[in-house]
Amino acid sequence: MSALIFGVIASAAAVFSVLFSAMQIRELGRQSAINNGIAAASAIHSSVERLHNVAGLIHHQPRLYKYFFGGSAVPAGGEECDQVMILATMFADALDYGLMIKSLAPGVGTYECWDDYTTGILRSSPAVRLVVSQNPTWWPSLSDHVQRNPAAFVAP
Repeated sequence: MSALIFGVIASAAAVFSVLFSAMQIRELGRQSAINNGIAAASAIHSSVERLHNVAGLIHHQPRLYKYFFGGSAVPAGGEECDQVMILATMFADALDYGLMIKSLAPGVGTYECWDDYTTGILRSSPAVRLVVSQNPTWWPSLSDHVQRNPAAFVAP
């Protein structure tokens, strides 16, 4: 009789243990989904913040706007050329980072507008196209984007 009671108690404990483990696994899944969402939002924020930093520099030198959004050719030498090339490098860094994060962070993969924005900047900025074409290994995600979307590297 005591063996039967012990068996029932052991069985009940095993069932309780399995149910408790199932609850913990469900909660872990929920917490992971929340953490992935937070990481995705943080990654997107960081990407956009990088773009805002470059835009802020262009804002302080509005004459440079045309080289990034207006399709103007890179100036031939001088201080303005240096400024454009430095900003083009920074722009390439920001675009590459955004593409890299989009491919790595769970939940960011659906952020397709980043691809469209990258293509738009490449099409409107000969300076960014130039720095990327001169040093494609510096920006592997951006270079991959160009290979997958060759039209992105051609001005409209």
